[in-house]
Amino acid sequence: MQLAQTLETRTTLVMTQRMQASLRILQMNNADLADFLAEKSLENPYVELRLPGSGASSEEFDRIAALRADGPSLYAHIAEQIDLEFSDPRLREVAYGFLEALEPSGWMTVSLEAVALARGVPVTVAGSVLKRMQAFEPTGIFARSLSECLMLQAEEEGLLTWELQALIENLPLLAEGRTAELADICDCEPEDIPEIAATLRQFDPKPGLRFDDDRPPVFPPDLTARRENGNWRVELNRSTLPAIEISNATPVQSGEAEARAFRARALSEARWLASTLLRRQTTLLQTATAIVAHQHGFLERGPGALEPLSLSDIGEVLDLHPSTISRAIAGRMIDTPIGALPLKVFFSRAFPTGAGGETASQDAVLDLVRRIVDGENKTRPLSDVEIADLAAKQGVKIARRTVAKFRGILGIGTSYARRKEPNAA
Repeated sequence: MQLAQTLETRTTLVMTQRMQASLRILQMNNADLADFLAEKSLENPYVELRLPGSGASSEEFDRIAALRADGPSLYAHIAEQIDLEFSDPRLREVAYGFLEALEPSGWMTVSLEAVALARGVPVTVAGSVLKRMQAFEPTGIFARSLSECLMLQAEEEGLLTWELQALIENLPLLAEGRTAELADICDCEPEDIPEIAATLRQFDPKPGLRFDDDRPPVFPPDLTARRENGNWRVELNRSTLPAIEISNATPVQSGEAEARAFRARALSEARWLASTLLRRQTTLLQTATAIVAHQHGFLERGPGALEPLSLSDIGEVLDLHPSTISRAIAGRMIDTPIGALPLKVFFSRAFPTGAGGETASQDAVLDLVRRIVDGENKTRPLSDVEIADLAAKQGVKIARRTVAKFRGILGIGTSYARRKEPNAA
């Protein structure tokens, strides 16, 4: 009975390791995948690497490759720390559960209870794992709110005074400029609040974004999208796509027992690797096809035609978890008639327009605000209220405060600043 339990445990661990490897392979770009497969071909006699042909000479390819300064992805960076931190397989599984729920910003978007339930552990165990992961680098990772993210960084830097903690716990008051109330809470004078708040500027509210790789690609994009006969066609860019073949040069059932066992394991790994690569390409192609099918208006008419779209929306179409979609699009570029674009630019949060419960994408509303400002009389710039009124006439109900927020995102100054700019020039 004890032997049967041991065998079952070993099988579970092997499956877990392969599942983790599959997720990492899904997130690799083609260049990283080629390096990974090259290592496997050296270790495994049944893996034969087939590198793609390239229009550029090998000398040019190496020169460009030398210019790459990309670091590891956020997922790979955290996965490495998990493997070092957790030796207990059960706790490592819980840690990977938190990693799957990690947003590119570095924040957690699911509850502690949800991860505990998904991994079949008590909430107390999941909580202890999360506490250890919140000590990972970069500081502030795995925070569940802006306050927690800033608190972790302040504590790490040794700056978490009682006054600063009280300020962080009451950030909405700070955002609304209610310094008198904050002064009462922090037990200080109102004029002290700006000095305390200045400490927050040295912290990173979204520490995960330093791993963002939306920079222009050094190598060709992973995908291409072209319109043919009125329809959009998405394909993998096979000019940079490595592949493997399974070699049967060395029969498994020959030689000493130890050699046969090694070859059996190697052949099993080679077959698994081949199926994992096929699954990677299929997932990537299906994801990109579903995205383009939803957002073809953006490619045809520009940002104003961008529809609301979330990871969950694509996940429902493909019957995949949103975390899988997130890995499939991470760092991925698609070549389109309007240029090479990161897949993540096709995603946009829904924004209520106030027209019968209908919604537009936040990017489309941002584009509307930009177009309204672009078309204003430069000698009499529009106020935020006037921008909101003009947006309402185009079917988008937007509050004055939201206009101000969107102006900040777009880098557009106030009406006073815009009026001053021509004179300053």
